[in-house]
Amino acid sequence: MALIPCAACGHTISTEAPSCPSCGHPGATMSKGGREGMARIAGTVAGSYISAQMLASIIVGSVAIVSFAAIMIAVILKG
Repeated sequence: MALIPCAACGHTISTEAPSCPSCGHPGATMSKGGREGMARIAGTVAGSYISAQMLASIIVGSVAIVSFAAIMIAVILKG
């Protein structure tokens, strides 16, 4: 195991890491067995890399919007 700079952000990452913990960019090597790991597949959307923090923000925001819409519909139907 060696440490190398991330190609996207420059932070130091392990050569065996599936993705950079800072920016989510896929790691330099593929997982054992020659197949891509789930973290690498899930980390790419339409050609751009999404970090875990960004993905969590998207999920929380979506839940908040759906909850707000449900409350507004309930208020409209009640009134």
